Amino acid sequence: MEFDYSAIDKSGSRHQGVISATSKLEAQKKLAKDGLTPISIKEVSEGLSIESLFGNKVSLDQLEFFTSELSLLLESGVRVDKGIDIIRQSNVHPALTRLLNQIATSLKKGTSLSEAFAQHEELFGPLYVSLIRIGESSGNLAQVLARLSADLKFQKDLRSQIVTALTYPSVIFFVCIMAVYFVLTFIVPKMSGIFTDLEQAPWYTQMIINVSNFFIDYQLFIVGGVVASLIALVYGLKKTEVKEWFYLTGSKIPGVKSIILTSERIRFSQSMAMMLEAGLQLDATLSLSTGTLKHPELIRDARLASKQLKSGKQLSQVLAKTRIFSDFFLSIIKVGEETGRLPRVFSEVASRSRQDLEQAIKKFTTLLEPLMLMFMGGFVGGIVITMLMSMVSINDVAF
Repeated sequence: MEFDYSAIDKSGSRHQGVISATSKLEAQKKLAKDGLTPISIKEVSEGLSIESLFGNKVSLDQLEFFTSELSLLLESGVRVDKGIDIIRQSNVHPALTRLLNQIATSLKKGTSLSEAFAQHEELFGPLYVSLIRIGESSGNLAQVLARLSADLKFQKDLRSQIVTALTYPSVIFFVCIMAVYFVLTFIVPKMSGIFTDLEQAPWYTQMIINVSNFFIDYQLFIVGGVVASLIALVYGLKKTEVKEWFYLTGSKIPGVKSIILTSERIRFSQSMAMMLEAGLQLDATLSLSTGTLKHPELIRDARLASKQLKSGKQLSQVLAKTRIFSDFFLSIIKVGEETGRLPRVFSEVASRSRQDLEQAIKKFTTLLEPLMLMFMGGFVGGIVITMLMSMVSINDVAF
């Protein structure tokens, strides 16, 4: 088991971290062996809880904050371990605090920063860990962290841009659903009392009243099912296979497909530029940059390109067989390969792709908003028209 601990040493300095032990008593003995007097020892719970359901992991915002702050502290001449302690003490997020405790514990045991990060590779990713390792060996750790911070900030801005674009259609959809629910559970039941013999009413009147009765009779199950579905969706999106299914499904939708492909090209190009600027070999750079892709087909193409590059082919030739880059970007990459300016070229490709992505998102949302209004207006309007036709048809129904 793992235990979060707070302790003091003989000089009175405070220490925090995470220690592995079979029991709390063994954790106390290990701390005493290291010359630490424990103040508090708490077991790290791994069970399913509300906190774990809705997120007890380090978010992208927190990771970008940590990377940016650590880069700033290192540039100011602060040691790595001291910098992590400063960030940990000023941090208010429990998930990030726990991560920093684990990294600080690893550093105190003599491991390097890259080795400490490698223990959490599922969070940082192979690209992040590899660049940290390069920064340590070259002495440019602060600059590498600054590049990683800029990349994480772009990912955060991209996510924010997509969320902002989908907010308006989502609000329209929610308002429409609530309006339909209100009409079916409050308005239609009052209207149905007009008809003494429902079997003589028009078919559309019978249909809407039957639907209303169904909503009223089973509204507890319906509301409970919706809430349970939302909770299941939140929990399911934490599973890799569920996220991959949504990603693959979204990549087949017109409009969304171009957004996904462009975002993949940005991540790939940005990682290529960062690793080449850090001095990594081209074959290793291509192999590690493949890990930044999410689409299975693009990953397969990139892996094949990596194998062909190791066999002696040029980078522009192997990338031409993938679906990541268009002919225009391939021509730019070929020029960069011939002039020896590949890092600058991949940065330019990422920059141009960001502009393309912004335009693609703008076009998609511009088209989505009127479609949502037409669909929801037709949905609600259909119910209203059905109600009006039902009221007009009263003259033809026997009382």
